[in-house]
Amino acid sequence: MRTALCLLICPVLAAQGSVPKEIAGKDLATVPGPFVDRFCSVPGYRDPAAGPGNSSIQMQIRESARRGPSIPARALPDGPVAVKDIVGSAAGWKAYQVRVPAGAKVHARVHSAHDAWFVVRTVNRMGALEEGMLRNLIGTGNPEATYTNPKKETNTIFFVVDTTEIDVNSEPYTLAVD
Repeated sequence: MRTALCLLICPVLAAQGSVPKEIAGKDLATVPGPFVDRFCSVPGYRDPAAGPGNSSIQMQIRESARRGPSIPARALPDGPVAVKDIVGSAAGWKAYQVRVPAGAKVHARVHSAHDAWFVVRTVNRMGALEEGMLRNLIGTGNPEATYTNPKKETNTIFFVVDTTEIDVNSEPYTLAVD
């Protein structure tokens, strides 16, 4: 009986890999984020909160907060991590810098009490898409994004956590990156 149970459980435990370390978003180092002007002009990357039903005054406040030169960003350590954070600004977005080794694949997913209030995008330092990020243009209905580094050297990318609702500044979420 024990042998049969071990044969069932051991492969599952081995497949899980290393356990991500939990980090508070406020404890991460602040870094220059991706540029905004180019980010907003990328096809399919408009403000996800724009649309009918929102107050025009609240939309103007959000648009004004998004006019900065770059998105506020934090640097993630190497390896799997689970970042516990809140959006914390009227702009409704925050970026996380990730250094991806050559040929490696990185996956980021937001977990929250309201997953539908979030979108995750992948961009480079200039706020644009590049090879390895294009699959993120196809919506899956989940707040997640991936990046596969096609380069022969380490590449720095950003996962941008954006909100689909106007006033979710204090909504807690966990960004799992592996």
